[in-house]
Amino acid sequence: MEMDAARALLSVEEAQRRILATVKPLPVVELPLQEAFGCVLASDVTARYDIPTFPSSSMDGYAVRSVDLKGATGQQPVTLRKIGDAPIGHPPAESVGPGTAIWIATGAPVPDGADCIAPIEDCIEHGDLVSVLREFGQGSFVRPVGQDLRTGDIVVAAGRRLAGAELGVLSSAGYPAVPVHPRVRVAVLSTGDELIEPGATAAYGQIADVNSYTLWGNLAEAGAVPIRLGIVDDNEERLRAAIAEGLANADVFITSGGVSVGQRDVVKRILNDLGTIERYKVSMQPGAPQAFGMVEGKPFFGLPGNPVSVFVSYELFIRPALLHMMGHASITRPELTAVLEEDVAGPPDKARYSRVRVTGSDGAWRARPTGPPASHLLATVSRANGLAVIPPGTVVARAGDQVRVLLFRDRRLLDGEA
Repeated sequence: MEMDAARALLSVEEAQRRILATVKPLPVVELPLQEAFGCVLASDVTARYDIPTFPSSSMDGYAVRSVDLKGATGQQPVTLRKIGDAPIGHPPAESVGPGTAIWIATGAPVPDGADCIAPIEDCIEHGDLVSVLREFGQGSFVRPVGQDLRTGDIVVAAGRRLAGAELGVLSSAGYPAVPVHPRVRVAVLSTGDELIEPGATAAYGQIADVNSYTLWGNLAEAGAVPIRLGIVDDNEERLRAAIAEGLANADVFITSGGVSVGQRDVVKRILNDLGTIERYKVSMQPGAPQAFGMVEGKPFFGLPGNPVSVFVSYELFIRPALLHMMGHASITRPELTAVLEEDVAGPPDKARYSRVRVTGSDGAWRARPTGPPASHLLATVSRANGLAVIPPGTVVARAGDQVRVLLFRDRRLLDGEA
């Protein structure tokens, strides 16, 4: 259903509210730890037992009784009788009694009777005897039971995105699989007779498809699973088949091109036939023409064709929706306030999103536009790390004005830092 052209433009905020009110988190699934990497944990995971489950040594040395070491010095060492070994991965075969010691490896279980470890650096072994050169108190170099987690403690809380540390601690707690919000599978389709694959020989008037690659990278960065369907020309039968394929294999569908005024009647006809897709304009630059709706219960986004419009539309509308679907509590980019270093002009009736490079430090951020505002100049995005938001009603944002900036990548990545 196409919005009546006489109606006012939607604000960015209203368009965002409509989308977020429509999309829902994906059903929770239980995934093996490796497949759960990058997903958001759906419920608290608690420890079923103490971790560590047994006292162990934090040093190579000798398991001893602290009472036996009283007064030990380099000049007057305490000599103990070695009665065995405690290798890692095996229960100790002997117990430590008065005047005895057991050699122990780092991580090995502490034998019964011992209450501390004398590190090997402070011991001299000669035959079956061990001289300890200093005294150690009870518990020295012993990792106690439950030092990391106690039974019933929360191992990882719901809402946490699972990275390497989380996978490790979950495995230590004996969980081979956990309940998570799965990654969203997103089908991406570019439309238009003028598009060719990168590297293909271009006829006059043809251009490389950049939108699907931009979206693929952005989707992967957000933790989604991008499914690139490639390019479909302005053929209604092929376009319908591609949309059907994407809807069958994905949770979300994105198409770029064909939603602007005067563009591609075939695309508009297909969007109208889908029944629940609404085409409208948002009071923003770039990226005013948009389409959104639900098809077969799945969110469907129709984006304009210009590459910067695609990038900005993704940042404002699609990325927050996908993060919401994947169970994230925070779905917005980091923001900061910066001082403009150049004037930014544009239509005053629209919110403008200027590509800028942010430099400086806390309290003294600066934002410099990375090029002209035209929506086909994608290199201006690759040189930028943020979008300066110029609110409606501002004819010209002047150099020296403070602006709100949405950071879409770490500024250090543009400074050659790892």
